[in-house]
Amino acid sequence: LLLRHFCLEEECKEVRKWIEEKGHVRPSEIEARIEGAGKLRKLSNDRFEAGDYQEAMLLALGSLHFIDFSQANSVTQTEEQKGAVVSILVPLLSNLAMIFLKRSGDGYNAARAADLGLQQVKLLSTQEASTATKFRAKLLYRRGLARGQSRDFAAALPDLREAAKLMPENREIRKVLENCKQALKQDNGEPDDQWRGLLTETPEVLRCQARLKRKFREAKLAFWGFLGRRTTIVLILGPLISFGLQAAVVRYFQRDSGDRESINQTTSPTSQ
Repeated sequence: LLLRHFCLEEECKEVRKWIEEKGHVRPSEIEARIEGAGKLRKLSNDRFEAGDYQEAMLLALGSLHFIDFSQANSVTQTEEQKGAVVSILVPLLSNLAMIFLKRSGDGYNAARAADLGLQQVKLLSTQEASTATKFRAKLLYRRGLARGQSRDFAAALPDLREAAKLMPENREIRKVLENCKQALKQDNGEPDDQWRGLLTETPEVLRCQARLKRKFREAKLAFWGFLGRRTTIVLILGPLISFGLQAAVVRYFQRDSGDRESINQTTSPTSQ
């Protein structure tokens, strides 16, 4: 039940209804179903390239529905037919993982699609070894993205490392791997340093953001520490300063009053 892997029963009904309304009725013959699944997958790819992720997802799920054979049907398939199903299913699941990510950031279903794809890629024939390697790398990469989407960087890291080993010439995979390392490092640091972006951002941006946040935090702590010290000083010394100031003012006026009295006595006619 491949379709049920991603949809509830009511959602499966909606997908089947939508596909039929588009003129794609699932046939009963195995060969016709395999051929129809291939056509739907290509249509899904076209809609993905056009940026219509909703229709791309429905077409991909429709393709999945076409090759969603019962156990009885699977038993009657020839080895060639089984190989044809796997050859459609592996790239279809790889595409579906990316569609889920692009459409709504659905890391959960994207990871499930990649998990199922990684199981199926093992069934590719030995003649398709290079194809198997390519799709294994893609599926690991997309599962790593899906895990990063949910901020599970520790789980994403081994997927991205393995994908980079399988496709060392792929710059995008290497960039995301470095971003994941940086994100994991920041996640293990102070909360304000934790990176909250996507794995597709550049490491330089992430490092700059982390440095700015750290400097801001240090400045804020220093300010509040200084303010706290000033407040403490005022609370402790305030009464003493107030008392001393009051005494000084009293002495000043007493002295000023005494000086005036002396001046008056000096200038008074009785003193002459």
